[in-house]
Amino acid sequence: MLAGSSTGTLLSAALRYCRAQSRPKRVVTFACDSGNKYLSKMFNDDWMRQQGLIARPEQGDLSDFIALRHDEGATVTAAPDDTLAAVFTRMRLYDISQLPVLEDGRVVGIVDEWDLIRHVQGDRQRFFLPVSEAMSRHVETLDKHAPESELQAILDRGLVAVIADNARFLGLVTRSDVLTAWRNRVAQ
Repeated sequence: MLAGSSTGTLLSAALRYCRAQSRPKRVVTFACDSGNKYLSKMFNDDWMRQQGLIARPEQGDLSDFIALRHDEGATVTAAPDDTLAAVFTRMRLYDISQLPVLEDGRVVGIVDEWDLIRHVQGDRQRFFLPVSEAMSRHVETLDKHAPESELQAILDRGLVAVIADNARFLGLVTRSDVLTAWRNRVAQ
């Protein structure tokens, strides 16, 4: 049985009660977990795909390497006029280190933790600067039909690849995404 601390506490109390009895008794307790914490991962298709537990149909192009697809609503993004504080909050909330910056559905930049460090420099007030002042505007974009060698060349330079379909943003690909995709291919 997979259960959390609430269920564990109730089960422990029931067992302790039973052990303290001199005659056998029938005892009922509850498994009160709702799936809203650690079990919520099983309801998250993106997490399940990243773990190789469910598969997305392969397209045979670079979009197969995208872990969090924008057209599925899975990409966490920023707008140029968002504050650095808002971006930092999203990074912490979603446990990510970079976000694409979108304007009218197009990628106009990428902002990462290093951009925040360089622009905030310990001054809390600088968290209210707009993303447009901190983002990297040099974005490496590949069409989804580009060869994997072009993706590898971008990743070799320590950059993140933006994958597009006729200039329509599909998602980001990181080194970790490539490794996960390769691992999941082996597992299938």
